Amino acid sequence: MREVGAARPSVLDLKRDPDPRPEHGALLVALDRYPDLDRGACLRLIEEIAQPLRARAVTWEGSADAQARGVVDHLCDRHGFHGAVEDYYDPRNSYLNDVLERRVGIPITLSILAIAVARRAGVVADPVGFPGHFLVQIGGRPGVYVDAFFARVLTRQRDLDILAERFLGAANRLRPEHLAPVGTLSIVVRMLLNLKHAYERIADHPNALVVCDRLVDLAGVPEHRRDRGLHALALGAREAAVEDLEAYLAARPNAPDEASIRSTLGSGTRTPISSN
Repeated sequence: MREVGAARPSVLDLKRDPDPRPEHGALLVALDRYPDLDRGACLRLIEEIAQPLRARAVTWEGSADAQARGVVDHLCDRHGFHGAVEDYYDPRNSYLNDVLERRVGIPITLSILAIAVARRAGVVADPVGFPGHFLVQIGGRPGVYVDAFFARVLTRQRDLDILAERFLGAANRLRPEHLAPVGTLSIVVRMLLNLKHAYERIADHPNALVVCDRLVDLAGVPEHRRDRGLHALALGAREAAVEDLEAYLAARPNAPDEASIRSTLGSGTRTPISSN
């Protein structure tokens, strides 16, 4: 039980944690949607899932490819975790507690789970912020890459090139920074962006506003403040909306949507929210 007067945990705690684990950051994201979430129970479930792999730790002396296939088979074949192909934009796919319960998620949440389970089994696993499709690197560098969404191990350069063509466009080539490991704070910001888009698709302004609020605090990007203002306006909170929209225009005086935002401020009606 939380002590009376104690500060409620939130993603903002990540700024004070020198080395937060991805699964801890993901569960902090979920607290905004599920304030009574038992994070300890979620972590115990991850431990339970990892236990059979930990018992096989002697086998991890093999190749990175063998380790990667062991993690993928354990999560996907034995435990049934899979990518949300049919309902990709369901917000529940972005909450780790829901992923643990429903066994379905999007690349970033399934990757977070794969990393958490692999590390508990003694496998070196790192988050890779590949554009548009989060990956896991197994075995350190050079290692191999795991696509947890499609339950596959990417062992060939061609596999990565195909991903780059799909998510970056045929005119863009795979670059080293696309495969660079990322920290937990970057992971959380990307999770929040996914949630923002998911809630905006269904015009869920209250939850989208909360997500934008977190993005403003963690990322400090003016566009997040603009979108928070637009959601506030949609909810009738005009004073808060005006403050955010005016701050956005001050930070982006030559923004391409300047005329639209000024029109919104003048009329009091909201302009369509950007998906940038």
